[in-house]
Amino acid sequence: MMDFEEFKASVADQIKDYLPEKYADATVDLQNVTKNNDIVLTGLLIRNEDSNIAPNIYLENFFAQYQDGEDLGDILQHIADIRVNHEMEQGFDVSKITDFDQVKDHIICKLVNAEMNADYLADKPHTLVEDLAVVYAVDLGGGEGGRMSAPITNNLMEQYGVTTQELHDIALQNLSESQIEFKTMRDVLVDMMFPDGIQEGDPRAFMLPPEEENPSMYVLSNADKLNGAAALLDAKTMEDISEKLGGDFVVLPSSIHETIVLPLNEDMDRHTLEAMVQDVNAGQVAPEERLSDHVYMYDSQEKELVLADKMEERQQQRTEAQKDAKEAEQADKPGKAERGEKKPERERVSMKEKLPEKKAEVAKNEASREHPVPSKTKETALG
Repeated sequence: MMDFEEFKASVADQIKDYLPEKYADATVDLQNVTKNNDIVLTGLLIRNEDSNIAPNIYLENFFAQYQDGEDLGDILQHIADIRVNHEMEQGFDVSKITDFDQVKDHIICKLVNAEMNADYLADKPHTLVEDLAVVYAVDLGGGEGGRMSAPITNNLMEQYGVTTQELHDIALQNLSESQIEFKTMRDVLVDMMFPDGIQEGDPRAFMLPPEEENPSMYVLSNADKLNGAAALLDAKTMEDISEKLGGDFVVLPSSIHETIVLPLNEDMDRHTLEAMVQDVNAGQVAPEERLSDHVYMYDSQEKELVLADKMEERQQQRTEAQKDAKEAEQADKPGKAERGEKKPERERVSMKEKLPEKKAEVAKNEASREHPVPSKTKETALG
């Protein structure tokens, strides 16, 4: 069995045998391409002499298929089909990438990990959101073989004559007009397992989780399920989710293509959630598709996405501020005498003690007073 170096050489040498006649004079090159998370992949570039642009076809996944026993001829035919399906029009007009007026409505944003993309970000404009980075590209459309895009570099942005902030604002505006999807996990599974709908009696339906009145897990992405984590950047979407879930909520970075949203639960433990994310990343997510090992939360007061540990600090500060405000309010309340309230029981008891003394004094005064002779009643005078 060939190693990867031998595999690459064989593919480059034999691929024309599986392509249509129009590719007989095409040039075939292998080149290293830095992708997300600074993963360097080997791209196969097949370019006709009458075309000035061609897609990169990455060979790592095909080598894995070869290692799993797939026939080399079948792999070469698959690669050839991808190349044909991604054929660009002859003499592709590069102004579709370089002319700002033409590309501004097709500028998209992607969300990647900043720390893991130091090399990738070096020559590209980007905007930081916590430990993540927003990067920009020109969407070139696509078909059966998928979508194509061209990354916007610092040089390309300079040709556009715009700033990173202007680029960011344009990308977010285009994002707001795209098809963002927020679905329950159950609905996502239904879409995957039953694209034509659930047929009555289908035994696979029993594999679905039960429908919940208050779902505990949602998936946020886009219609293409491609770079859908960028949906976290759409302000209206996040506010709508906040309203639906009743305020703050938790975000688990499933991959660069989608994120998982959880309604806030007081029993949740950030460390447990982060451990779960890290386990999933290590075992189930391709290295070039990982977004982050951290957990995030949406702060509904500040209307922004923040790291979960920062949100915990904010919540603690808010709790302390509320406590201080309550104590200050109590201190500012007027005294009971100022409000005209009754004197305390201690004062009323002392008045009771003085009452016999007051009665004795009244009786003494009454005894020393002169008593006049009572006058006759009216009836006696008339007698």
